Amino acid sequence: QLYNLKDKIVRLITDNASNNLAAFDNIILPGFDDYFDGIIDDSSESEFESESKFNDKETDDYAPAVGEEKQVQTHEADDSIYQTTLDSATEEEFLRLPCFCHCLQLVVIDGIKASAAAVSSLQKVASLAKLSHSSTVFSERLEKFNYTIPRANRTRWNSQFQTVKKVVDIPSSILNSILSDLKKNDLILNSKDRKVLEEFVSLFELFNEATVLTQGESYATICLVAPTVLGILFDLERELGSSTLPIVSLCEALIASIKARFSGLLRYFEIDVPFNTYCMSERFSDVIFLISPLLDARFKLLWLDSLHTFVKLRVVEKIRDAYVRYYSKLNFSVLQNAGANVLNTTEHNIDVMTKTRIHLLNENVFFHI
Repeated sequence: QLYNLKDKIVRLITDNASNNLAAFDNIILPGFDDYFDGIIDDSSESEFESESKFNDKETDDYAPAVGEEKQVQTHEADDSIYQTTLDSATEEEFLRLPCFCHCLQLVVIDGIKASAAAVSSLQKVASLAKLSHSSTVFSERLEKFNYTIPRANRTRWNSQFQTVKKVVDIPSSILNSILSDLKKNDLILNSKDRKVLEEFVSLFELFNEATVLTQGESYATICLVAPTVLGILFDLERELGSSTLPIVSLCEALIASIKARFSGLLRYFEIDVPFNTYCMSERFSDVIFLISPLLDARFKLLWLDSLHTFVKLRVVEKIRDAYVRYYSKLNFSVLQNAGANVLNTTEHNIDVMTKTRIHLLNENVFFHI
C-alpha cells in the first residue's frame, strides 16, 4: 500500500538460492576444471565479495560443501508452504512461482553429472581453448582462417558451451594441420571425439538459447516458459530415438530432469512424469504459464502443434476456462471499485462469457486468434 502496488502484483518470482552467485556459480562442464585452474575472474570475485555480505545461509541446489558433491534430494511435492494468504476476507493471495532460468540451470547440472562419456573429448576442447589463450602462434594460425576460440567463464555455463561449439566449428583439416605443425598431436580431435562433441552441442543447444532468451529485459519472459519446456523435451526425445546417439545417458538424464523439475506444467499436456518430484516443480502448474504464450504474437497457439490433436483440444479448453475465470475476477474488481451491483452484473457477464465461449468452440475461432 505504501507504494500503491496493492492489487497490482499477482505473482512473485523467487528461488531458493541464497544469492545470485550461489545459483549460477561453479557450473563447470566436464573436462573444464583444469581450464579454470589458476584463472581468477576479477568481475566474479568482486561480485562474490558483494553478494557474500547478504548471504542469508539458505540452502540451495547449487552450493556443494567443500570436498563433496551435493546431491539434490527428490520427494513428493508439497508446495503449500509457498502460498501465503494476504487478505483472508477477499481470499486474495500472492503466489510464489519459481525462477524458470534457475530451474533450467538445475536441469543442465543434472545433464552435466551424466556426461561421463564426453569427458575425454571435452578435456581436449578445454586444452585447445587454453592453448589458444596462451600461445600466440596457435591463435594467429587460427585467425588466418578466420577462427577464434572464445574465453570460457566460470560463472556462465553457456560461455563454456560456446567454447565447445566454436572448437567443433573449426574444420578437422585446418585444426589437425595446425596442431601437427605445433607438435600437439595429443590434442587432435579424432572422428569419435567429433561425433561425441557434435551430439553434446546438439543436446545443449536449446538450453543455451533458452538461457539467453530468458535474460531479456525489454520483453516479457514468462510467455517463454511453456513453449520452451515443451520444445526442449520433444527435441530431446527425438534425439533419444536416434540409433546413432553416442551419449545416451546424457540425453536420458536431461529428459528425466525436465520431467521431474517441470512436472506441474507437463501434466497439462498429459505427459507422464515421475511421482516423486522436486519441491518447486508443482508451482509450474499455475495456469499463467499456459495463457501467457497466447498473448505473445510469436507463439499464440502454434507452440501446441506438436501435441496430439485431442490433447491440444483439451489444453485449449483449459486456456478458455482460465480466461473466463480471470475475466470474471477482473470485472468483479472493477465493478466493486465503481460501486455497482456486483452480484447481478457479474452473474450476467459470466453468462455472456460462457455463451461466447460455446460459440467460439463451435466456430473454431479460437484457433485463429
